[in-house]
Amino acid sequence: MIKSMADEDLIRRFANGDNQAFDVLLSRHKSRVFSYILMIVRNRDLADDIFQEAFMKVIVTIKQGRYTEAGKFYAFVTRIAHNLIIDHYRRERNENTVSNEAFGEVDLFNNMKLCEENV
Repeated sequence: MIKSMADEDLIRRFANGDNQAFDVLLSRHKSRVFSYILMIVRNRDLADDIFQEAFMKVIVTIKQGRYTEAGKFYAFVTRIAHNLIIDHYRRERNENTVSNEAFGEVDLFNNMKLCEENV
């Protein structure tokens, strides 16, 4: 009976304390969401981490009563996952950025000693 319920009904039941309703939602959407994440990041371990974080955010959002039924549940989860993927790549890009200020007075990017003579 619960497995045939619409996503919106399952979300309401989960918000009211029925954890089995969330299990049904998870089993219904986990394959598609994970495939979407894996298709973008192309790393199974990273995809696992983002998948878990996405569903943790879903749980918190529903439990706090902030989920609005403006669209489909799958689109909601996918948007969260997509934002987490973007956040991951932003963090990764910022970690790999070399700041010229880190070297103090020495300007490595405008140092004549490091230039080739026959440019």
